Amino acid sequence: MEGARGVSARGGAFGGQRFAGRGKSAQSRRVVAGYSSRSVRRRRWRQTQHRSGTSVGHVVLCRAALDRSPSNRLEEKQKRDGLNVLESDLRRLKDLVLCLKGQDAGSKVAILRKDEAVQSSGALGLEDHLARLSLRQQVVWYSVLALRQGHVLRSGSEDDASELSLLLNKLELVEKFYDSIGGVLGYQLRVLELIAGDAADEDPLGDSREEVLFPHGQDISKDNAATRDMVADGLRSIPVLAEVYPVGGAGDRLGLIDETTGQPLPTALLPYCGRSLLENLVRDVQARENLYYRIFGERHCTPIAIMTSDAKGNHEHITQLCKDNDWFGRRSDCFSLFRQPLVPVVNGQDGKWLVSGKFEILMKPSGHGAIWKLMYDREVLQWLGRHNRKSALVRQISNPMAATDTTMIALAGKGHSGGHTFGFASCERKVGASEGCNVLKSYVDSTDEAVRHAITCVEYTEFEKYGMEDSGHQNSEGEEVSRFPANTNILYFDVERVQSKLDEGAKLGQRGTSIILPGMIFNRKKTLRYTNMLTGEQEEVKGGRLECSMQNLADVFRHETGGAEIDESTWLPTFLLYNKRPKVTSSAKKRYEPSTKKGSISQTPEGSFYDLMSNAGEVLAKCGMERPDMNTVSEYLEEGPSFVFLFHPALGPLWSVISQKIRGGRLGHKSELVLEISEVAMEGVDVQGSLTVRADNVMGGMAPVPRTSMKEIVYSDRCGKCKLENVKVENKGIDYSGMENIYWKHKVARLESCSIVLEGNSEFEAKNVTLRGNQSFVVPDGHKISVYAGDSGEVVSECRPLAEGPSWTWQYALEKRGVVLSMKEGGFEANK
Repeated sequence: MEGARGVSARGGAFGGQRFAGRGKSAQSRRVVAGYSSRSVRRRRWRQTQHRSGTSVGHVVLCRAALDRSPSNRLEEKQKRDGLNVLESDLRRLKDLVLCLKGQDAGSKVAILRKDEAVQSSGALGLEDHLARLSLRQQVVWYSVLALRQGHVLRSGSEDDASELSLLLNKLELVEKFYDSIGGVLGYQLRVLELIAGDAADEDPLGDSREEVLFPHGQDISKDNAATRDMVADGLRSIPVLAEVYPVGGAGDRLGLIDETTGQPLPTALLPYCGRSLLENLVRDVQARENLYYRIFGERHCTPIAIMTSDAKGNHEHITQLCKDNDWFGRRSDCFSLFRQPLVPVVNGQDGKWLVSGKFEILMKPSGHGAIWKLMYDREVLQWLGRHNRKSALVRQISNPMAATDTTMIALAGKGHSGGHTFGFASCERKVGASEGCNVLKSYVDSTDEAVRHAITCVEYTEFEKYGMEDSGHQNSEGEEVSRFPANTNILYFDVERVQSKLDEGAKLGQRGTSIILPGMIFNRKKTLRYTNMLTGEQEEVKGGRLECSMQNLADVFRHETGGAEIDESTWLPTFLLYNKRPKVTSSAKKRYEPSTKKGSISQTPEGSFYDLMSNAGEVLAKCGMERPDMNTVSEYLEEGPSFVFLFHPALGPLWSVISQKIRGGRLGHKSELVLEISEVAMEGVDVQGSLTVRADNVMGGMAPVPRTSMKEIVYSDRCGKCKLENVKVENKGIDYSGMENIYWKHKVARLESCSIVLEGNSEFEAKNVTLRGNQSFVVPDGHKISVYAGDSGEVVSECRPLAEGPSWTWQYALEKRGVVLSMKEGGFEANK
């Protein structure tokens, strides 16, 4: 592959040394996509056979002959793994899927009834009920029998007709969603092929050979001109930017339970820092909208598309959460909720569906990659277009760190201004982590030898397939980090170009599957624990379900490079940004188990909060505010964090903005500072204990939405404001001995605190004063409280009505050096 031979990991903004090391040749740093010379020949042969229409069974036999193997390799693999997937069954199912393609429901039923597996199964004693089913339900019924999964229908009787109908209705959704690969039959066929190691998609962009190379990307961890330009472009893109959240995951590892009902809850409802994870994501959006308003004087409401599911009542819980919170002060028509289907969970040893009750099978969401087909089928992309949105950011519900500082704003700016189609926010990846990595793939067309490239992702379960070793080097902190950066599932995409590509995939039918359903994988090594309601027993098996990977849509946005060397200056439709890991990802998606390896808090709420405080310490350092050093993980787990600093994202969200609002001062050991406010001016504030400042109107007031009973946030200067200068706060603060403290929930007991509450459009001002012990100040709407030291050192508080406008405000300007603030006394409000 001459076109890719000169590609290396050095020379990019990642510094090369970070992932590839110094002194190695480009050739030594390449990772071939998992094929020896023999297996490359085998892959080329297999592609030829698929083009000529050879069946799966013949492909397996010929591959064995090519390898001069003494017996069929598929059968050997099955025996080795304890499988019972027969070559003849794979061939039968593939032929059946081809026969059913393009047929109506009645014709499908007629074809399925002639299948040998269906005829040998009988009607399982449910003939009368079968006659009452709709044609679509009959298609699903006979498909289940054709798959030799009749055990799921034997678990009940005709008396359980409603349960049977419910099961068939669920499988109807699977039939529709996987229509491009043959519905329920195609779903199971693909699972069996993946188990047997014989799945081979046709490349919709033409047959090609692949190589996996190290990706180039731009480092935004430094405050330089390039980063500031991306941030500025990201801010300018807000009027045409949308957000997309895949929140349909079951979240089994988190074990979240409703304390009242005892029922399991979805991850989106995790009470992180005192509010649900979903609300935290919406607050991040509002913070960017508020910043845009402060700079440009225009108000915008970003459309948010949310992929839910039926797992654990996910869709109903999320809908109710939005309603209970009045859609978080936004118009309800700025949200689009759409459900992903649940799919059968398959035993990784014998390919059987797992039964959990009468006419009940274990079903899980179909992976976050389902989001593209769902947005296509449900016309969500068109909905974004009607809102004049040209591009969108994608983030996962379990990662509250994604919008930290510049990460997502710069990602939007890079993608939008650079004319890119797809982008990734990435960071350092620890060796052995259960997360994929970003790579540069080189594709060489087998017909004309044209070389194309795309930055994309390889899941950690696919490393062996691509011949990738999970190894690396030690970073500055002594941790073993991968040569490849982490895939964080923080994405950018161009709405119109993705829509066009999905149109192409839909027209190609099954050949377009890798477009419409990208990155299909089956992880058969995952341990599944569930209760079989038929036996009442807790069961444990190895298995999984067919999943799609949303980030692998990037695979189809390839760019012909003419064989030129790829470096940071090479334009590709796909791109990569790199930032410090705590500013990109720290997920809260599994329960912390104290009995596990000491200090192992990765991917837990406890671990995420630890990283949140690490970020908070960096913010304070940027502000010039003294703060304690972070304690060790073991100390943190034993005695709590060394300090707590929480703030509303509208305080920034850029750290450079926050550092202009907070200047100097000190946050003492085990002290707490909470700023639920956007407009604050703090200089020389010393906190030893607890100080909380909360504004009812953080970014502006609430106004009625015409022709509805709803209200929405109207960004304005009529919000709570707090100015503190040379103020000392001294009290006992948080009771760190409290056994009920849960720091990541911000559920803490306080011995004493200083509390400032700003109602409506109000202000609080304190200067040259010490506030000792328990203090509480509540400022009424339309008033200002001034606090100062009296002649005898006592605390004096005066409350008076405000004039027509605010007495001061921050003015924001976007300049070459970033967002610059200046204070205007006497009131100012842009674009009233």
